[in-house]
Amino acid sequence: MFLLWFLLLLQVCVPVCSTSASPSQHHTRVRIIEVEDDYDDINTHTTHSPRAPGLTISRAIRRPCDYDPCAVQTSPCDVISAQTGCLCPGLTGPQERPEPPDLRELRPGSGGGVSVLWCAPRSTVTHYEVSLKDEKSSVQTFGEHLRSGVIPGLKFGQIVCVAAGNEAGLSEQSCAQYEAPQVDHAALSAGVIGGSIGFFLLLLALSVVLWRKRTCRKGGMGDAEGLGNPSYSNDGVL
Repeated sequence: MFLLWFLLLLQVCVPVCSTSASPSQHHTRVRIIEVEDDYDDINTHTTHSPRAPGLTISRAIRRPCDYDPCAVQTSPCDVISAQTGCLCPGLTGPQERPEPPDLRELRPGSGGGVSVLWCAPRSTVTHYEVSLKDEKSSVQTFGEHLRSGVIPGLKFGQIVCVAAGNEAGLSEQSCAQYEAPQVDHAALSAGVIGGSIGFFLLLLALSVVLWRKRTCRKGGMGDAEGLGNPSYSNDGVL
């Protein structure tokens, strides 16, 4: 009986011991800790990484040269362009016949001469030739930088021509007829009106002077008649 109880006790204790003898299992608990970062919002603060310096290309805007084809040029346009970097107007080369210049005015000058004024063409020019139409003996040559010349003894009605020349030859002629200077009708009218007004004022002033003189004369005659009144005498009243 006692042995039976001992065996039963032994059977109960063995599983408990084996259970207690087995290695204990450890469960790892994960703890999540929220940490606030100290970075700024990307929308409010942006950090740009430094960039390597690149090649910068600057393109200067070239402007047209201060070139007037109708004015006397002290320096050629190509010289001005080389000094300032400006752009000259497009010109045809020296191997091409130049275009005709623009004869713009025939102006009476001093000493009986007539000034011929022209504008340069868009061509390479080495000289200008000014002459009377159909008269080759009257040709005068002027330098490439000049824009005017004087023709002596020019008469009204004669036709003056100017042509541009270079190595390829002469251009066609640009001609104009020399006419008598037109009367400035506005100035003439102003002179007539001014003279008329002056003459009227002179007549008015003369009329005033004569009127005052006549008035003074009448006053003098009245005084003389008063002194000669027979109602008075040195002896008293008659």
